[in-house]
Amino acid sequence: MVPTTILQPSPLWKCYRKSRFPLVFCTSKTAAEMIPFRTEIKNEDPFIVENGRGIYIPKSYFANLPVETRRSDHFLVISRGLPYTQLQEILARISGECGLTVHSFDQLTASKLAESSGLSLEQAQRSLQREFDLPFSIVSPHPNRSQLEEKVQQLGLKVIQGGRFLHLSSNSGKGRAVAQLIGLYQANRGGPVLSMGLGDSRNDLSMLEEVDIPVIIPNPHSIAPLADELPGGHRAHTPGPKGWNDAVLSLLETELIEKGKLNG
Repeated sequence: MVPTTILQPSPLWKCYRKSRFPLVFCTSKTAAEMIPFRTEIKNEDPFIVENGRGIYIPKSYFANLPVETRRSDHFLVISRGLPYTQLQEILARISGECGLTVHSFDQLTASKLAESSGLSLEQAQRSLQREFDLPFSIVSPHPNRSQLEEKVQQLGLKVIQGGRFLHLSSNSGKGRAVAQLIGLYQANRGGPVLSMGLGDSRNDLSMLEEVDIPVIIPNPHSIAPLADELPGGHRAHTPGPKGWNDAVLSLLETELIEKGKLNG
C-alpha cells in the first residue's frame, strides 16, 4: 500500500516490474486522477481512493468477490462512504446550524483550484471529480470547529485535516479499506498474504496498523510524527521518494526475498 510518488524511475521500479507483486496505491486522490497514472506505469492491481472511501478492482481480477460492488468502466467499485451529493447536503445543513461560513470543494472551478494549488488545469479537473469525500474550509473569522465536528460525529461521519482542506467523509478510512482488500486477497489465494505499507503522515496511521510490515517515512511537515504513534514500525532514513525506494528495497531483500516469501 503505497503513495503515488514511489514509482519514479528507480531500482524499486525495476524490482516491481520483475517480481510483479501486487502494488496497491492508497491515496487521497480521486479515481479520475489515479486511472491515467496507473495506465502510464502499467499497474493492473486494485487501488484505494479518497482516503479509503472507495476501492477500485479491475474486472476479473478476483475470481471470488463476496461484497457488493458497482461497475465503472473497467472496474468494480466497493463504495465505503456516503455519496458526494449527500455529503454536500450534510455540510450545508450542519455549517448553517453552527453559524459557520464554509467553502466546499464543489464551489471551486478547475481554473481557481489550479491557480491556488499548482496543479495543471487537467489535473485540477480530475481532482474535482470526487465521489466519497468532501474537502472544505471554514472561512468564518472565529470558527467553532469543535461544534461542527460533534454534530458530524453524531451522524457517524468525521472531519479530518488534510494538506490544504478539512475533509468530511464517512468513518471508513484507509485502514478499513486496506483490511478489506487484504481479506479479498486471502480469500482468493486460499491463505495468508504478507503485506507491506508505507506512509509519512498521520492520515496513513490506520493503514500502517493493518499491514504486516509498516514503514514510516520521515516527514518534517507532519504535526504528529508517525514514529511516536507506531513504535513497532520500520523507519526509513530519508524523506520523499528516495526514502520510499531505499526502505522498500531493503525490506524486500531482508523480509521477503531472503525468506522466500516473494517470488522473483
